[in-house]
Amino acid sequence: MELIIVLSAVMIVEGVLRIPGTEGHYDTGWGLYQALNKNSRLHLLSHTWTEQDISLWLTKRRITGHQSYLHAPGPGPAGRLEALQRIRSWHIGLVIESDPACAAAELAAGWHTALISHPADQPPDHYHAIRPWRDLTEAVERQHDLRLTPHRSEQP
Repeated sequence: MELIIVLSAVMIVEGVLRIPGTEGHYDTGWGLYQALNKNSRLHLLSHTWTEQDISLWLTKRRITGHQSYLHAPGPGPAGRLEALQRIRSWHIGLVIESDPACAAAELAAGWHTALISHPADQPPDHYHAIRPWRDLTEAVERQHDLRLTPHRSEQP
């Protein structure tokens, strides 16, 4: 009989999966999510969004299948450690982190931690900033006005 060990992992959403402060995602984080989701019990942790917010964001990207969502009470090491302490009995084998200060605190608290870093001088993987609604409506109105304006060759 073969013994199968299943890894339980926590992925921090901000900085690993989601580009902080945007609606965009990192392709590397998305790929890591897919790989871990197939072969482990994957849990997501965020301090920014509620479970409803993160669920909507994930659904829009067709990212599904993780075990659970955890909400940290605040950013930084204290918030992360408080959230992780609540699930200590889940026997989490790996925390995937993007913040070096949080990773150091997690390691000091006894968590196995992998740190993911993105180059500061390069834009994130396929970064697509969401345009403000006002900019979109103004662009549509400008295009509409241009269609209604006679071209120079058509003017008398």
